[in-house]
Amino acid sequence: MKKPRVVHIITRLEPGGSSRNTVDSCAAQTGGYEVVLLAGPHKDSARLLKLLPPEVSYIEIKDLQREISPAADFRALREIKKTIERLRPDIVHTHTSKAGALGRLAAAMANLGAEKPATIIHTPHGHLLYGYYGPLKTYIFKLAEKFLSNFTDYFIALTPGEMRESSGAGIGRPGQWTVIHSGVDFGLQTAAKKSDLGIAPDEITIGTVARLEPVKGVEYFIRAAALVANRLPGLKPRFVVIGGGELEAPLRTLAAALGLRERIIFTGFRADAAALMSALDIYVQPSLNEAMGRAPLEAQALSIPVIVSAVCGLPDVIRERETGLAVNASDPAALAGAMEKLALSAELRERMGKAAKAWALSKDDTGFPRFGPESMNARLKIFYDKITAGRA
Repeated sequence: MKKPRVVHIITRLEPGGSSRNTVDSCAAQTGGYEVVLLAGPHKDSARLLKLLPPEVSYIEIKDLQREISPAADFRALREIKKTIERLRPDIVHTHTSKAGALGRLAAAMANLGAEKPATIIHTPHGHLLYGYYGPLKTYIFKLAEKFLSNFTDYFIALTPGEMRESSGAGIGRPGQWTVIHSGVDFGLQTAAKKSDLGIAPDEITIGTVARLEPVKGVEYFIRAAALVANRLPGLKPRFVVIGGGELEAPLRTLAAALGLRERIIFTGFRADAAALMSALDIYVQPSLNEAMGRAPLEAQALSIPVIVSAVCGLPDVIRERETGLAVNASDPAALAGAMEKLALSAELRERMGKAAKAWALSKDDTGFPRFGPESMNARLKIFYDKITAGRA
């Protein structure tokens, strides 16, 4: 019996959760589906493509890019449409904003002449409703997403928070949305020690892992760190920022201006970021918007209590006051208060750390760890199987 065909479309294969999850899903689906992956070019594509089994067909769409370019976008739209018309898939599953827009439009156009139109699924991997742009650009994004929802059969959110906020903004109907988390592989982590960062074993270490760009809110982590350092001088806390990006120089300048030069470490981009988390006593995710958050889950799996901003899907990845604390975003005082609460109590850190590991690694109704890739792919299979059964 011929396998159903699914075409995944993502803007580009770059380091990050959305790309890795898309590749993992493609690899996991080959047993029951004929899988094709479409993506735009990227300098790091080869690293992820090595993870694909030979059963997955990969097609590069050379004009598919993140930046807006009417000419290139039109060429990419046309190429994606032609590819879908040639493949005639049962499912077209788009990922991320740009591929989601062009891919859904192309699939809808290809469906016009199809005997069996493809079912169109979109996973945004997060929304742009706040935290990224100003009011005008955000409004335009909402209008565009509302328009594109007319060409979408189903939406997949990574967390209940993302689903609630997206559908509440009028993007799709509530009945079109389902939640399937992003899979996090905890088995790749290795342990780092505080000494690897030049920190003494008895120094309380508080850190974050992030691309250094505005939406990650690292500015507020640094401002909160200054408050903690000033209020708890006897504790001599150390702070660590793991990651690089456009804001690294300004954030270093801010830290120095706030008197943190001797108390904070900027590691820059590190491929072993997950391993470095092992050196932390407290993990902080100060993002202004986050659909799910892999790093807070990785930290919890390492028995580290976490503090997250109460935005989008971040509260969904902790158990409040059991494995972590959620505070208002963009609020250094609230963040500092949570950091101090954990820093001052070794007993609280140990208790929450144990609960955090149990929570992050606990199994769900699929029989797999609830946040792992196996659970994600099991849920996707159930979802796909229901769709393709209705097409038989």
